[in-house]
Amino acid sequence: MKVRLYATLRPLVGGSTVEVEAGPGSTVRELLEELIQRWPELKSELFDSSGQLHNNIHVFINGRDVRYLGGLDMEIPEDAEIRIFPPVGGGQPTHSYYGVPDWLMKEYLLDLGGVAKDEWVIVGEGWRAVISKATPNQIGSLRVGGADVDFSGDPAALEALFEQLHWKTLRGGG
Repeated sequence: MKVRLYATLRPLVGGSTVEVEAGPGSTVRELLEELIQRWPELKSELFDSSGQLHNNIHVFINGRDVRYLGGLDMEIPEDAEIRIFPPVGGGQPTHSYYGVPDWLMKEYLLDLGGVAKDEWVIVGEGWRAVISKATPNQIGSLRVGGADVDFSGDPAALEALFEQLHWKTLRGGG
C-alpha cells in the first residue's frame, strides 16, 4: 500500500510517497507503527509522550480524517488512499539566539535531553529542533552572530523546553 506524506514529514522518510506492507484489513495504528519502525524519528512527530496522535497531525483515508471514521484502531478499507499531514500553516517560528553560537546551542539542547539525529537536528521527547547559523545582527560597529532554531513538536513539550533553554541562554551555558 502507498502512503503519501506531506510538508515536514517528507524529509524524514526521503520522499513524498512510501510503500508499506500494512494494507486493507490492517488498522491505521498498525500502519503508523510500521512507518515508525522504518523511520523512528517519525514517532515524536506523530505521537505525544503518552502515545496519543498529536492533535495537529491528520491521517486521512480517502479524504476523511480517521478521527471521525473510527480512530487509529479502524481497519483500512480496500482501495484506501492514505495521506498524512503535519501542521503546515503557521507552525513554530524560527527563534534567534544572538550571542549563542550554533555549536553551543547544540550542546544546550543535548544537555536538555535531546539526541542528535543529524549534525544540526536535535530531537527530544515531544520536540524537534533544527539549528542553523543566524544572520549576524549589526549594532553600530558591533556584529553579533548566533543561532537560529526552528522548533516543532508537542506544545506542552516545547513550553517546558523553552523554559529550561531560556535559563541556559541567560546564564551562558550554566
